[in-house]
Amino acid sequence: MKKPMTENIDSQFLRAIGNNTYVGMAIINKDGITVYRNKMSEEITGIKNEDVLNKHFSIIPGKGELLDVLRTGVPRFGDIYITKEKAAAIIHRFPLYDGNQIVGAMAIIISKDTTEMEGIIKKYNLMQHKLEYYEEELKNLRAARFNLDNLVGISPKMISLKKMIIKYAKINSPILITGETGTGKELCAHALHLCSERQNGPFIKINCAAIPHYLFESEFFGYERGAFTGANTSGKIGKFELANHGTILLDEISTLPLEMQPKLLRIIQDKEIERIGGSKVTKLDFKLISSTNRELSSLVKENTFREDLYYRLKVFNLELPPLRERKEDLPCLCEYFLKSFNEEFRFNVAKISEEVMNIFYRWHWPGNVRELRNVLLRAVHFSETGVIQIENLPDDLTGNPILKSRISETNPMGNLLKEGKNGYEKKLLESALIKADWNKSRAARLLGISRPHLYALARKYGLNE
Repeated sequence: MKKPMTENIDSQFLRAIGNNTYVGMAIINKDGITVYRNKMSEEITGIKNEDVLNKHFSIIPGKGELLDVLRTGVPRFGDIYITKEKAAAIIHRFPLYDGNQIVGAMAIIISKDTTEMEGIIKKYNLMQHKLEYYEEELKNLRAARFNLDNLVGISPKMISLKKMIIKYAKINSPILITGETGTGKELCAHALHLCSERQNGPFIKINCAAIPHYLFESEFFGYERGAFTGANTSGKIGKFELANHGTILLDEISTLPLEMQPKLLRIIQDKEIERIGGSKVTKLDFKLISSTNRELSSLVKENTFREDLYYRLKVFNLELPPLRERKEDLPCLCEYFLKSFNEEFRFNVAKISEEVMNIFYRWHWPGNVRELRNVLLRAVHFSETGVIQIENLPDDLTGNPILKSRISETNPMGNLLKEGKNGYEKKLLESALIKADWNKSRAARLLGISRPHLYALARKYGLNE
């Protein structure tokens, strides 16, 4: 019976492939025995076929990569192979399957005109390493940096704020953070993210005040390649898409243009975006946090902020207290900043003089915690004794006429400081005891001090109810 034409063609092609002068080929079976090797493989490697055929592939000098491919089923493409002539060749290794079963493995070596390919592979490997590096850097840039420990304070208002952050972190509804400039709104947003189940996801911040009006849409939604004149040829991912499975902070939300507000409202409601110039709708999962130092309800009355967006953003509200309303936190804030400055700049500024602390208690802190930090940063740079003195402070604190008159009162500065400190200390202690229903152990835990310390303070201020 005449054999089918396909079998003759197959045999013809197999002979042509085996006798080619461009690629070397070697095949091992499932037991690792070399069952086929063509002439070109012999010429490229310098190893005679008669020495390795029907023998285990491990006798061939090298790292046994083909045996690894046989064992794991994972192919290896584009490795560099040095020939017997010390030239570079390209080798591909891959498993051979019969159905779902591995029956062997094959190596193909390309030895002609490999210079260009070698360059491409080296560039590919370099780009792969760079991509891994930049992905890690991008991950770090998208990560939140501040947790609850960075919100320094033991005052009742700060204790209450931290408790609210822990509660709100479990909620996926929008959160609006309000407070004066310098109160720590961004720190709050970071802490909300890190206390949530999204802590390992991205944290994306958009400063609405820093984006030109005509760029808002592309920043929010991104765009496809060629979407408009001047667009990046590869397109762009929008900030909301970057925040997928994480948190997005819209800082200074009050500056969001009126024409963008209905589009933001739609993102919040539908949790989906469509890139500019695209037709694909992408579903997103993100937690939205907004922050502002302005009263949004006033902007609603002025018709510069949409009422429906305002109520959608203010489902949950965190209001940060100004520093002047929690001056009992001044000592721990100063200690926190001094420690961080000493570590960052290798200073050795150990303390703040009583005169300076007295000024701090008297000052109204219009710039809040940020102003305190800047004042201390300046002071540690000017301090030469390891102690921050009055002369290290800026003129707006020491040159204030009202402050000067208060400092020059007959009561000595040390007494003023002591009285101020004691007053705040007693107020703080009493507040903690009331909140703990006068249970001293619970009050000590609230304040973060030991029970003996709390008992001593209670005796000192006559709070032994």
